[in-house]
Amino acid sequence: MLKKIILYPLVLIALIVIGVFTYQNLPIESTRKSDIEQGNKIIQKIEQYQSIHNKLPQKNDWKTLENLGFQMNETGTKPNYTLDYNGNYEITFLDGFDDPYLIWNSIDKKWKIDFATTFNSNDENEVAFFKGNQILFIRPSEEKFKSLQEEQGIYEVDSDFGFAIQQTMDSLRLLSKYKDLKFEIVTDRFIEIKDCKNCPMKIDTDTLLYTTILISPRKEIKIIEIIHSMGYLSAIDDFFDVKSF
Repeated sequence: MLKKIILYPLVLIALIVIGVFTYQNLPIESTRKSDIEQGNKIIQKIEQYQSIHNKLPQKNDWKTLENLGFQMNETGTKPNYTLDYNGNYEITFLDGFDDPYLIWNSIDKKWKIDFATTFNSNDENEVAFFKGNQILFIRPSEEKFKSLQEEQGIYEVDSDFGFAIQQTMDSLRLLSKYKDLKFEIVTDRFIEIKDCKNCPMKIDTDTLLYTTILISPRKEIKIIEIIHSMGYLSAIDDFFDVKSF
């Protein structure tokens, strides 16, 4: 009887180990079937968009990306969407903070579990341009975030900033008084603001991570360095002179 009592847990542990090993060695077409099916639908729509418009959708064109099947979240989109300056793009299902992830890009054209390709450039000659009334949420790229992971409290800062900007973006989308304002999560290393006071102005965003920048024609830019857990609507209303209902 004692032998049976000892044997049962050992058999159960062995079955669990075998099950985990078997699952880990199944092809990703089986283990990530739902994600791959979702990704393939998005890829098909991106290809159709590119065929019609002769360009890829921009990563800050939230309405278009949502129409293509992306889900909006505090970091941008799910799955993550990046593109480079050579007409290539990558779709990544981000699970946690660390690679490898489930990815597909237009260079390899196949699904794989791998380290994401960083399409955001550190080349100072490759600059993202902004003008008009816009709200820019400055967040590190995947590559930059990896270099910051050893810094104390970085995960808490990233989480708090993500929550704050998600609260703000939800309100910007829902309230009609903000319909003329554009907003974007910026992970590009270098940006240039075209039509503010004292513009053009080129900025290295590595010096302004986890900040919010408000820009408007002929006005000095406003940089908000404090992370507001309740969002940034009050500062936005003041800067853009948004009237309440």
